[in-house]
Amino acid sequence: MDANRRAGWSGARWAALILAATAAIAVVAVVILAAFPWEILRTRAEARLSADLGRPVTIGSIERLERFSLRPTVIVHDVRVPQPAWAGPGSLVTIEALRTRFGVLPLLVGRFSADRLEVAGARIDLVRDADGRESWSTGEKDDDDGGPPAIGGLIIVDTVVRYRDARRDRSFTVAVVADRREGLRISGTGLVRGEAVRISASGAAVGETATSQAWPFRVKIEGEAVGLTAVGRMDRPLDVDHFSAEVTGHGRDLKLLDAIIEAGLPATQAVALKARVRHDDREWRIDDLAATIGRSDIAGSAVVVKQGRGSRIEGVVRSKQFDFDDLSSDEGRKRGAAKRLIYGKRLIPDTAIDLRRLARTEGTLDVTIDELLWPGPSPLRTLKAVLVLGGGRLTVKPLTIGLSNGTMHGEVLVDQRKGGPVLTLSLDLEGAQLLDLAPDTGVDGRLAGKLRLTGAGRTVRQAVGRSSGTVTLVARDGQLPARTAVLLGQDVGRGLLTGKDRLATLNCVVMALDVDQGVARTNPLLIDTSRSVTRIEGTIALADERFDLVLRGAPKQASVLRLDVPILIGGTIKTPVINVPPRSKSVGSVLRMLGRAVAGEQGALAAPLDCDALVMARGVTLGGAQAAEIAE
Repeated sequence: MDANRRAGWSGARWAALILAATAAIAVVAVVILAAFPWEILRTRAEARLSADLGRPVTIGSIERLERFSLRPTVIVHDVRVPQPAWAGPGSLVTIEALRTRFGVLPLLVGRFSADRLEVAGARIDLVRDADGRESWSTGEKDDDDGGPPAIGGLIIVDTVVRYRDARRDRSFTVAVVADRREGLRISGTGLVRGEAVRISASGAAVGETATSQAWPFRVKIEGEAVGLTAVGRMDRPLDVDHFSAEVTGHGRDLKLLDAIIEAGLPATQAVALKARVRHDDREWRIDDLAATIGRSDIAGSAVVVKQGRGSRIEGVVRSKQFDFDDLSSDEGRKRGAAKRLIYGKRLIPDTAIDLRRLARTEGTLDVTIDELLWPGPSPLRTLKAVLVLGGGRLTVKPLTIGLSNGTMHGEVLVDQRKGGPVLTLSLDLEGAQLLDLAPDTGVDGRLAGKLRLTGAGRTVRQAVGRSSGTVTLVARDGQLPARTAVLLGQDVGRGLLTGKDRLATLNCVVMALDVDQGVARTNPLLIDTSRSVTRIEGTIALADERFDLVLRGAPKQASVLRLDVPILIGGTIKTPVINVPPRSKSVGSVLRMLGRAVAGEQGALAAPLDCDALVMARGVTLGGAQAAEIAE
């Protein structure tokens, strides 16, 4: 028993000695930390910062005020961080004095906690070049989500920040002040794409509330041509990666406003917007968006997530009225007007479809437009589409365009995976009316069609101008001016005598175009009316929309004056030109036509076409009830 007691007592004594030694070591460590001469770390701090930033950082001196404290006050003098070589000479950061009082013990677990941070005489010069290189960044991704360090108080005096951005064509110079009474204040001036702006920002005093509480802030960029205001709360003081804000903005065009918000938006008509924004690390959430662009309005929501160097967007956009012409700036409209002067009016739009700028963007956008606005009359009334972007492809499917009567639906694909964009159009026209598409002709009837085209080009016009495929249009059971009907049969006599108000029956129009490398060839175009049958053959060059067609018609009744030569159709889709051969206008030609009529030598009368068989052969379905035949 005595031996066991002695052994137990010996073990207890050793345990006590170990605990005492550990406590002594801890006390000694605390004493060392409390009296640590921080100035001896200057050289090591310079080396570490230089290695991290890839440039020689210098520190004039480090001074400790208290001789013994676990919350020492340290002043760092004359800090200089040079610009990277590509940004030119000069300093990225110079600081005359940086003063802080911090807790020593939290450093043992890798946490920095400061009672206050004071900055005096700082000059910060931020540069971004046209390629996107940033002088304040090493180019390496920082996945640390620790947020800003906990600071009990922030004081900034005599500090100026200069920013120059060649990529976005913007710059500013601001003074920064912070104290415990009025908080953080920023003010200065700048340029956004050459437009003068005033810049101001403010935040609550850092340290007046707990560091875990929300921190109110306000940012304002104000100018006549462009401006943006954000009022909100960061989750913690200076935590720019976690905040909520109410945002309003305006711009002479959207591209000018985009120089501030950096969303890759195009030049447009004047824009005004407001929205609720939430930012969490790599995610931006936009709710209650309400914007106007020219005379168009937009409402909706979106979530944007940064993925490496790209982004993913999921959004919903609604518009009560929208004018696609508002997506062109004043300069863009001038260029369009200049093109029209040179090339004339065009049906096929010159809309850009190059996806290079969206190579790192993917996502889905659901779009609904209640009313489409146009500069002049148009049968296009509404639009509903889902846009899916990713992997070098843009798919618009399903796509539904509401017309004055009927719909156009199908899908549009832009595929840029193998170089330049390739456009594929697959659209069906149903339940339409011919008069809606050509109101000036007075020709009406139920209309349906199919369009299947594929072509390469950086705009819709280029791609269609090089495309191959088929275009089919069929019209049935309508009416047209009787004078037009007899002239389609080259019946000149009745064309002169038929009253303007009289109508004829349109039995069918059947147009089939075989398209090869941008040249559409009629296969053929047939028109059957109660007065005549017409056959049109030839080509349409889709690149410039130019006609090279020949019209041959025959009346269904004997004619007094019947034109016996074909009619040439030139011009363009928007401005066709009817060319009657000059010799058919002479007195001799008229006498010959009269002679043939008297002698009964005119060509055979036209036999009605089998419209049902022709329409069925084209695979197009016509909806709606058949119109009653027109009494003549």
